[in-house]
Amino acid sequence: MAAYGIMNIFFAVAVPFSSYFGLPGQPMFVFAQGDEKFTGLTWDRIASFNPDLGTWIVLTMVSMCAMMMSVGVLTFMISRHSYRQGERWAWKALVAANALTLAYYVFFIGGAHAAKGLQFWTWIPGTSGLGSDLFIAIAIIWLVAGLWLPRKELKP
Repeated sequence: MAAYGIMNIFFAVAVPFSSYFGLPGQPMFVFAQGDEKFTGLTWDRIASFNPDLGTWIVLTMVSMCAMMMSVGVLTFMISRHSYRQGERWAWKALVAANALTLAYYVFFIGGAHAAKGLQFWTWIPGTSGLGSDLFIAIAIIWLVAGLWLPRKELKP
């Protein structure tokens, strides 16, 4: 679970930097094929309409990454100490923080795309509403394994 927290921290730093420095061209993690289908606009068209709109879209991703950073730090710190010692409260906190965050993301982002009749899940990153579908599948498997396998060692 500590490595899962580190992964969140890594992407919380890498995504904003790669996206922000990708301006004015299309930022790698911010606007993919699924987003183009959702808006009906290409990145070039958005940038030509108003360059600040593109920056604002990137800043919404930066905002999400700030939240992802906090979940990553908490996951890392709790898993390195209390969770390794078998504290049940630590397990509950990790389940709540990570599973609810993931469910919230999938429900709102996927739901908005599904409501428009667009595909919200594919195995090809960037082609759906969730954008990084394969990564989300890996994260779910990693979470389940990291939280399920050591359950027998938890203190009552």
